[in-house]
Amino acid sequence: MPDKQRPPGWWYPWIFVAGMAVVIAVNAVMAYAAVTTFAGLQTENHYRKGLAYNDALAAHTLQTERGWQVELAFAPSPTGENWGTVEARLSDADGAALADLQVTAQFVRPTHRGYDQELALVHQGDGRYTARATVPLKGQWDVRVVAVRGDDRHQDVTRLYIR
Repeated sequence: MPDKQRPPGWWYPWIFVAGMAVVIAVNAVMAYAAVTTFAGLQTENHYRKGLAYNDALAAHTLQTERGWQVELAFAPSPTGENWGTVEARLSDADGAALADLQVTAQFVRPTHRGYDQELALVHQGDGRYTARATVPLKGQWDVRVVAVRGDDRHQDVTRLYIR
């Protein structure tokens, strides 16, 4: 009985099968990563914000001309608990302290939903506004300070890393 040999190149079709298997495996991994790592954060009212874009540009120009400045600091709890003191120092273009403002600080977690909070800051004198903030998660936070006096509105966003 003669030896049955495979013809030369019998394995060439398997190259294509293996290549397609690699493509399918990579696509499956990428699809899994896309679905499981999405934080669910999205812009709310994006259509209305887009319509008001020119108003936002005009407000930014007025804010720049006004020249108010914000210095933000966060002092964690001395006992290591999940709270700390947020302090905003507000000054005008000449460096003079600003008083008689309504100041809020919005803590926004850029990667997780459900932890955002807004605090009213209390004037302590000399342009300093403070509040006690509970920070349930350590890491990066975006803090938007909004200061209002009459028709004047100033906002400043600072990214803090809280340990």
